[in-house]
Amino acid sequence: MQPGKLDQLITLQRFTETSDGIGGVTRTWANFAAHPQIWANVRAKAGKEGMDEGRISATFTVLFTIHNRRDIEPTDRILWQGVPYNIRGIRDEGGRAMRLTIEAERGVNQ
Repeated sequence: MQPGKLDQLITLQRFTETSDGIGGVTRTWANFAAHPQIWANVRAKAGKEGMDEGRISATFTVLFTIHNRRDIEPTDRILWQGVPYNIRGIRDEGGRAMRLTIEAERGVNQ
């Protein structure tokens, strides 16, 4: 693997539920409590376009390589350049590099 430079700032986010104070729940994305902004290498992987219930839908898949951490889950998302990317897979690169590669998509719902 050629990881490249970690030169793009990304933000890690998790879907959270909090009390709205009147008996209900507010659901929203929130930045990770510990170190939400980190540096990553970002590489385009693929893009596709198709029809979904009569509408054109497009997705774009990106690989984010970061320093290894254990608190990221597939249900989390990445915010890069103001655009949310839903995590689709996490691969531990292991070895001396101690990096994770995260595959994520934009243009689709979680």
